[in-house]
Amino acid sequence: MSYIFSWVKNLVCFYLLLTVILHLLPKKNYQKYVRFFSGMLLTILVVSPLLSLMGNEEALKEKISQAGFFQELDNLKMDTEHLENTQKERYLREYEKALEMDVSRMAEQKQMKVSQARVHLSQEYQVESIDLTAVLEEEEGIFVQKASLSERIQEYPRVQELKQELMEFYQLDEAEISISVE
Repeated sequence: MSYIFSWVKNLVCFYLLLTVILHLLPKKNYQKYVRFFSGMLLTILVVSPLLSLMGNEEALKEKISQAGFFQELDNLKMDTEHLENTQKERYLREYEKALEMDVSRMAEQKQMKVSQARVHLSQEYQVESIDLTAVLEEEEGIFVQKASLSERIQEYPRVQELKQELMEFYQLDEAEISISVE
């Protein structure tokens, strides 16, 4: 009779402990993992007295251990994939920043001050488009008003030269390069 009392006491303690743990979790998305693990433990607690009477307790523990191992392996695989994707995104952003500095340097060689440069890359690190906003330096006392490149392209030969240089260097079409002049 004390064996049954001990078994019921273990089940009640387990249930109380599980309830406390679920309420203390900082995020709700962790609950599914805790519930999965606690379900396995509850199964062991409920079935172990019956299996110990039949002699199959070790086989059950081994199967549960294997299931837990494979679940943990799947979790590690998902975590690894997430880390790889995050790392690839970070490399992509850093490469974009480096290319933006390179485009700015090319514009500065044409006596243009870059106020904003944006380079868009594909997932394969290929340049898809370049957006550039530049300020032409004052020439012979003439101030240049804000205009888009397509409006008066003939008035900005340095901008056209820069666009041609960017097209050749990055193997882009004219439509993939946008240069605004302030």
